[in-house]
Amino acid sequence: MKNVQVLLFYSLMVANALMAQEDMEKSDMVYKIPKQLLAGEGLEFIQQKDSTRKVYQKKVYDGESIAVYIMAIGTGITNEFDDFPMEEFIFWMNGKAVVEPEGENSFEVHSGDYFIQAKGFKGKWSFVDNGGLHLELALIAKERERLGVKSPISKALVIDRDILSGVSSSGQETEIVYEGAELKVNILHNKKMIFDQTSYERMFHVISGLVTVTNESSSLEKNFYPGDFFIVPEEFRGAWHSNSLQDLRVVEVFRSQLRK
Repeated sequence: MKNVQVLLFYSLMVANALMAQEDMEKSDMVYKIPKQLLAGEGLEFIQQKDSTRKVYQKKVYDGESIAVYIMAIGTGITNEFDDFPMEEFIFWMNGKAVVEPEGENSFEVHSGDYFIQAKGFKGKWSFVDNGGLHLELALIAKERERLGVKSPISKALVIDRDILSGVSSSGQETEIVYEGAELKVNILHNKKMIFDQTSYERMFHVISGLVTVTNESSSLEKNFYPGDFFIVPEEFRGAWHSNSLQDLRVVEVFRSQLRK
């Protein structure tokens, strides 16, 4: 990686995810990411060697297999990568970037996009100056794949908006959007679903419709609406259902079991 500061920053992010344990909900309850954090409030300043570079971060979930961060980064800068060390799922909440994969055509990422950064990516990200801070939600797997394992994509990926809007839906309850070296992303339309203690830990983002999740042991119900992010731990037992008149579309992200 040409930008040593970026390498150190992402190494710090992985180390924090693997070693540091914050005070967060570790019971069998579903964890909802607070709107305050999604708005970029309450983040912590991360000191950089380059004083012109502004970075704020908050680890909002540190689980068994995944870690989730909210990050705000100064715009008008370019990061260069020789070999991106992990696979990363990013929801772009504010800002625009131009991605220039080495040897391939460049493309843009905008607010509202779901972006998957490839493990082994080579190229540049340029954060377009908008007078403020780039804001993102980032999810990584806490266990890295072995050296030499790369993502099945080379240039990173922006998830097709037609898929997210339901225009090009396959009609299946579960649509596989991406299955990579460390992460898997689905679009769910399931009106009913059961969670048990053998379920994998996963994050959900409601795009359309209403989801009600019920805890089996307490019968407690939680409703989740469009824009809500929530995480279901492995230990959770319960179910979800939806009686929404709208087509139910929920993004699901979790640690991939794919091995190469």
